[in-house]
Amino acid sequence: MGTLQCDTPVYDGFVRKFMADYAVKGSKPAVKLARKFCHTWPVPKRDPEAQPPRTTVRVGVMDSSFNPPHYCHGAYMECLAIMELMPAAVARGQQTGPEARVLGIDAYLLLLASDNADKPPKEASLEQRMRMVDMLATTVVEDTTADTWHLWKSRDQFDASNLHNMAIGMVNTPRFVDKCQAVRDVVQSEWKANMGEEAESLPAPHVLSYFAMGWDTLIRVFDPKYYTKFPAELDSFFDNGGRIAYSRRVGFPNEEVDAFFARPEMAPYLQYIFELRLPKRVKHISSSTVRLAVRDSTESVRDVPPRILEYVNNLQLYRSDINSLG
Repeated sequence: MGTLQCDTPVYDGFVRKFMADYAVKGSKPAVKLARKFCHTWPVPKRDPEAQPPRTTVRVGVMDSSFNPPHYCHGAYMECLAIMELMPAAVARGQQTGPEARVLGIDAYLLLLASDNADKPPKEASLEQRMRMVDMLATTVVEDTTADTWHLWKSRDQFDASNLHNMAIGMVNTPRFVDKCQAVRDVVQSEWKANMGEEAESLPAPHVLSYFAMGWDTLIRVFDPKYYTKFPAELDSFFDNGGRIAYSRRVGFPNEEVDAFFARPEMAPYLQYIFELRLPKRVKHISSSTVRLAVRDSTESVRDVPPRILEYVNNLQLYRSDINSLG
């Protein structure tokens, strides 16, 4: 094995147990953590003499099939961390509000989906992908030398972003309304465990979950076919602290985005939607283009961190016929 990824934990046992316990018919929505890069997650490290912790916990969530993870996934997290954002309702002039501001994310969560509403599993196994998710998180948390893909400009900016406060895990449901509830449950449970005796005198924190996603996924969030009770279940997503942080990516004209948000039925939700403006250097990246680049040995293999590329090459992943790559 190479030197970059050899120290990454093996997650075979974690994945098998998760699938046996939570990926069976009738299981309640669940998020299970595989690793916390900060032992106090979701509570950021703080000075014991500092003011009491906030009773609202803001979590940046990247939920994906990660097949494989790439730099754009990491960029979503860094955009949430340092970019000044405002709700779509304010940006479109439909309501007044504060100027664009940094959200102040407290913790970050990368979730490998055991079941995706639209994407069947492809070549890499869940165990292999879980290990690559760890490598992506390691790249975000530990590779703190500014290079061409990082959005932050200084170590002080990185430290203030709480990007070190990262966890990874799995989620067993494809619907965002259910994911939101599962994220809230695990955040509140971990918050209570890490606050110790102090938690007894404080109410359970209000959890705001900022789900990072592309435009195509945002459209699916508002598609009635994914709900049994629409719009009541959609409303519960936002009522339970769900928030959307989307990027237009490549291939979606501004006119299409503007027309979608101009629909009367979208008006109540625009206050919960934020746009992430990904830098051009990562905006084109997708897992499918990376898989094809690996198969064809093109330059797009540079769109994944070196430790992930090394792992992919060592295991000879994504070498199959194009029809199996999707």
